[in-house]
Amino acid sequence: MKKIVITGGPCAGKTSALAHVREQLARVGIPTFIVPEAATDLILDGIAPWTCPSVLDFQTRVVALQLERENAIEQLADAIMQSTAKTVAGENGVSDHLRDPVIVCDRGICDCHAYLTDEEYSKALAENGLDEVSALGRYDAVFHLESVAKDNPNAYTRQNNVARFEDADEAAKANGRGIRAWAPHLAFHVIGNYPTFEEKVGALYASIEDEMDAWKTATEETGAQNQDSCTKREPVLVSACLLGTACRYDGASMPCPAVIELADTLDLVPICPEQLGGLPTPRTPSEIQPDGRVTDRAGEDRTAAFASGADETLHIAREHGCRIGILKSRSPSCGVRRIYDGTFSGKLVPGQGVTASLLADAGITLLDETDFAAN
Repeated sequence: MKKIVITGGPCAGKTSALAHVREQLARVGIPTFIVPEAATDLILDGIAPWTCPSVLDFQTRVVALQLERENAIEQLADAIMQSTAKTVAGENGVSDHLRDPVIVCDRGICDCHAYLTDEEYSKALAENGLDEVSALGRYDAVFHLESVAKDNPNAYTRQNNVARFEDADEAAKANGRGIRAWAPHLAFHVIGNYPTFEEKVGALYASIEDEMDAWKTATEETGAQNQDSCTKREPVLVSACLLGTACRYDGASMPCPAVIELADTLDLVPICPEQLGGLPTPRTPSEIQPDGRVTDRAGEDRTAAFASGADETLHIAREHGCRIGILKSRSPSCGVRRIYDGTFSGKLVPGQGVTASLLADAGITLLDETDFAAN
């Protein structure tokens, strides 16, 4: 039996996506059991951050209810599957193989970390007999849907969820904190925003299918070590400038404290694709042109250097086993969502840098520092 979490920032489409995933799993014959979201139910019952003595008190209650529900659903699912197996065996005279069930949690225990300090989070877990390692280890995979407030604040709304209290800015910050809370999990996936919701849900289910394929091919030894795998220090590719290395085009760095702090729980693998491609520091700034070439402000074609740096970066990522990358936003190498339009006028357009595109094609989950910088 596997247990996954579908979570996300406020107004990410999580509820609709969860219904779609349940339908899709049913179509392929996988028994699915849903653990409903604890925080929303408490708020609807009048137990909320603003009615409790403190946010810590509320989140401690959330963890307790989530834990109770997960344990109850696990026991119920196990009983149902055993009963079904006996029925099938009785009808056929043999014990036919039944598809392993999947428990889908509408958010998970670690989500409370998005609203607590590290010290408070540890207290909330300890009150419920958990620590950070055991909390992460309860789940086989985690899928975070990005809040629409992250990329399109004007589309953000509270009208479709009476328990949603954040404004667009607070929602974007909560989205980033949620990512940080789950990032140490070995099977953590971030599902970004797409032009249509159908595409976003499709990307979510494709990621779930990838995990299910991995489960099918895993050895018994790997399966037995599943919880232990969550305690390993996950290698994560990081743009070196975000860690304080002076490798930007202007010879400066762009240290992001929230990313640097991840070194406490993750193995950060620093890279600078442009330096790896042989470009000096400092260097003339470059942008990607509409035809795909990369040129610097002086008009020199730098495409080959950017491509070489991207190849080297992918080699490093594979060498270290990186499944996640945290890259510098808007960079012609590392931009994850938006890049400059090639006119050197400061105008941003949707798109990815040369390295980011190659890493994404290789199946590496990409974030940028804006996912971590909001507090």
